[in-house]
Amino acid sequence: MHSVLARLLAASVLVALCSITATAWLAAQSTSTSIRQELGNAVASDAATYRELITFAVQHRDWNGVSLPSGTRRLILTTADRKVIADTGTDLDPTQLPATPSAVINPLELDLAQAQDAPQDRIDARIAGPFALTAREKASLDADIELYTARCESSAQAAEATPPRTTAWGRPILNVDRTAARPTTPACTEAENRLSTLTLGESAAFSELGLLVNECLQQRGLPAEQITMDASWRPVASDPDCMAGARRAQLRPYVAPPALLFVTDAAGRTTQATVVRFDVGRIVVVAAVVLILTVGVSVLVGLRMTRPLRTLTAAAERLRHGDDAQVDIRSRSEIGQLARAFNDMAAHRARTDAQRKAMTSDISHELRNPLGTIRSWLEGARDGVVELDRATLTALLDEALVLQRLIDDLQDLAQAEAGELRLHPEPVDLRELFEQLAAAHPGLVVEGGGVVVADPVRLRQVLTNLVTNAFRYTPSDGTVRIISAGDQIKVIDTGSGISAEDLPHVFDRFWRADRSRTRDTGGSGLGLAIVHAIVSAHHGTITVASELGRGTTFTITLPAR
Repeated sequence: MHSVLARLLAASVLVALCSITATAWLAAQSTSTSIRQELGNAVASDAATYRELITFAVQHRDWNGVSLPSGTRRLILTTADRKVIADTGTDLDPTQLPATPSAVINPLELDLAQAQDAPQDRIDARIAGPFALTAREKASLDADIELYTARCESSAQAAEATPPRTTAWGRPILNVDRTAARPTTPACTEAENRLSTLTLGESAAFSELGLLVNECLQQRGLPAEQITMDASWRPVASDPDCMAGARRAQLRPYVAPPALLFVTDAAGRTTQATVVRFDVGRIVVVAAVVLILTVGVSVLVGLRMTRPLRTLTAAAERLRHGDDAQVDIRSRSEIGQLARAFNDMAAHRARTDAQRKAMTSDISHELRNPLGTIRSWLEGARDGVVELDRATLTALLDEALVLQRLIDDLQDLAQAEAGELRLHPEPVDLRELFEQLAAAHPGLVVEGGGVVVADPVRLRQVLTNLVTNAFRYTPSDGTVRIISAGDQIKVIDTGSGISAEDLPHVFDRFWRADRSRTRDTGGSGLGLAIVHAIVSAHHGTITVASELGRGTTFTITLPAR
């Protein structure tokens, strides 16, 4: 993980682990001598003796008949309340027993120091308990596994066959390779089903275990669940602690009760514990090492966290002065995400500034030409050079209309981008709208029809703009079509087309594919920007596809009615 929180947690865990490790090491070093002198060479360290007693407890429900191995040491086995069960010596005074037993003999809670191969729940895997099969059930399952192994496995499986594994209660475990070809006779299927199905006794035990698990879950405020068996017929639940507790409760009547094992010398004398003496010098040294390590880790983490923050601060200062503010931080943490967001913001601001400057320049250019024409005509009329006849006034009016259209276009675009463009959507008959466009643009080919919900005035403005542009860039022998299909409207021409590098800019303000065109031949460059804004105000989309020399297609997609 690369997040700042994860790094802080990792540093804290590291410091905690170092402290715990150091404390545990000191405790172990200081007490190991006392423990060894108190227990001596007790049977608690004798894994063979421990396993022998655990095996007896697994196979019997009480300690009657248990025997302890003889030797130089005296072994005493007692109940949990220290009543003697077995003793390798004689004349034992119970008050002479050591305060701490050498080992606890309990197959339901194995001692990990003595049984290092114990399962995770510390329950002896050999305990069958209520899952034990009857002789008839075991014979039937053995017959089924023998039949399946002999007749139902593939030749490759048969060649590599090994004796099947069994559960603690004797059920053979069937492992089926479903990717290999194998016989699928009814007998094989029935045998496989029986080998995969609980017997009546197993089912009852499984149900009892489920009740115990759900009782534990309920006490913990957790929802009840259906426990399952894994491939090795081991019960599985989402809460391992509840499963372990339920299994102990279910298996307790089937094993011997917990017993305490004590070790003394042959005469019955216990070993006196040695007083623990702490090495103050060693404690001071270890504490100093832990402190230095803690300070070092904290400094390293702090430096790694503050370095990119200082870089971001410097970049913000450059951004305030209008300089390049990009930062190079490649981390994937929250700071890295902040740096990428900062870079995006700086780039967006740079683009916005460039667009603002370009727009100001374009607007001044668009206003200069008609204003210059009007001024020149008026100055000529004032000086008596030009006569204000009808033709002159018509020319002046045309230039004023150019200014008016430019101002109207800018106002429409500003309202649309500010979300203030007022729409009055209603059902619009596309066929009727197409015919109106065809009447205004002779040569326009219309196809399709249908009804869409849109502002009829704005939709006509959009289509008129697209059709006008299409005719402007299409030669006299070309065609311009407007078609509808479902919620899509397409304007298709066979004109000059748009180059691939210009396609991303067709909806930009004041953009013209041919920079040499004037307003008279190429428009103001606001038409497609307004089209895009109006379609977006309808919550629709507009896309363009074009190829030089082959034509252009604009596709408008409106929301479903």
